[in-house]
Amino acid sequence: MRTGSKRKISVALIIVAAFLGGIFFITSAGNLINPGALTGQDAQAASVANAADLSDAFSEVAEVVNPAVVQIRATRLISQNQGPQANPFSGSPFEDFFPMPDRGGNAQPFEQNGLGSGAFIRPDGYIVTNNHVVDRADELEVALFDGRVLRAEVVGSDAFSDLAVLKVDGDDHPFLGYGDIESVRVGQWALAFGSPLSPELGNTVTAGIISALGRHQGGSESISNYLQTDAAINPGNSGGPLVNLQGEIIGINSAIATRTGGFQGISFAIPVDIVRNTVDQIVESGSVERGYLGIRFGAVTPALARALDVPLSAARIQSIEEDANGNQPAGDAGLRQDDIIIAVDGHELSDSRELVSLISNKRPGDTIDIRYNRGGEVGTATVRLGRRPSEPTLVQNAPTRPDLQNQVEPIAMDNLGIELTDAASSDAEKSTQGALVTNVDRDSEAFRDADIRQGDIIVEFDRNAIESAADFQQAYNDVRSGDTFLVRVRRGTGSFLTALTKPS
Repeated sequence: MRTGSKRKISVALIIVAAFLGGIFFITSAGNLINPGALTGQDAQAASVANAADLSDAFSEVAEVVNPAVVQIRATRLISQNQGPQANPFSGSPFEDFFPMPDRGGNAQPFEQNGLGSGAFIRPDGYIVTNNHVVDRADELEVALFDGRVLRAEVVGSDAFSDLAVLKVDGDDHPFLGYGDIESVRVGQWALAFGSPLSPELGNTVTAGIISALGRHQGGSESISNYLQTDAAINPGNSGGPLVNLQGEIIGINSAIATRTGGFQGISFAIPVDIVRNTVDQIVESGSVERGYLGIRFGAVTPALARALDVPLSAARIQSIEEDANGNQPAGDAGLRQDDIIIAVDGHELSDSRELVSLISNKRPGDTIDIRYNRGGEVGTATVRLGRRPSEPTLVQNAPTRPDLQNQVEPIAMDNLGIELTDAASSDAEKSTQGALVTNVDRDSEAFRDADIRQGDIIVEFDRNAIESAADFQQAYNDVRSGDTFLVRVRRGTGSFLTALTKPS
């Protein structure tokens, strides 16, 4: 970014700050000044001047950023011999921009064209964009602000973060710098750049604010920690930069929440810390290595959070896993199943899913401090991160409905809202010990807060193994009214710890 342009933006920012300060002073401190001191023509003139100053600030940013923003045109060659194909973007906001054309009656391959955006992040032709913009493209062209159209090659891409880096010829391209994620705040101004909806709408700028931080979408198979903005973003904006009023990248536009396929005020951008780490690795080596904690985890249930006095945003370790090299980073550091992770490097989790981004934005070999709760006691473990497996195993933990044939008569635990029978009496679970949940009242604490579902198998009561519904009932009878107890629930191929309270 040119020094002179930076100076212009800094001056504009001072004016914006003065404008916003003026709004606060006039609206909140009117009783401290002469009500007639700023009225009539004077007030109207001041309002017009302040609005013009804010407009100038946006214009200064657009003047600096626009030359570094590009339009990306992706072409996929589809063979007639492949047979009928469904649109891979069907049902998503990008369906209209990767249409499946009419093949007609000939056998010639046809082109499938897509549109996206990007931004130069170095003068020697490196461009950041979304992975989904360039994925499976056979040809890529980049339209520059000055009207030139250049062929582009993919340097590397990362589906996990939905980021990719392209390269075009040249060594003097205007480029954007990175902002600081720690300085991004809810309510601050943000400008989105890109090519919404069609090639003819290239280099469009829209303004809005940062609506929220840490929006968690997806699960352990993808980055899930997004910036939310109300700056208008539509299909085609994907891969374009979201910038602050210094003209620095604070995010890369990636997705929208919509019921119509168009902008409805909720858009998501990949935060700049993830962008910078991913892009730097791709430029350096063409690939991305991510740190791996070596656990499978889930959210804590409300009942367990109350029982152990931990935040609902914490992450409960479901199992200790191996990394790509067969090591157990978390296990070697002393972490165990059912430990509840509260914070990473002093940063308290705002949502259990935030753990994915915090760890994946580190590299193998990095060390982190994990603060955890184990049975009510708080401890800290220093973990040396391993290498994330290239294809993490996703465990399906959906409850299965029990086979009610050949079961003994269920035991009704009416005050808990559940019915239990022996797991070993079920055809599906005949080799399993524990108490099988055959029914659960949807209005009960067991359903609402403990997350117990029909088909679950309770295998532990206060950390002691149980083999049958009768074992559960006997242990429950020894609990005093009003006391809380822990139960381990097996669901699918996984298990989790939760809590129940005996009604008074």
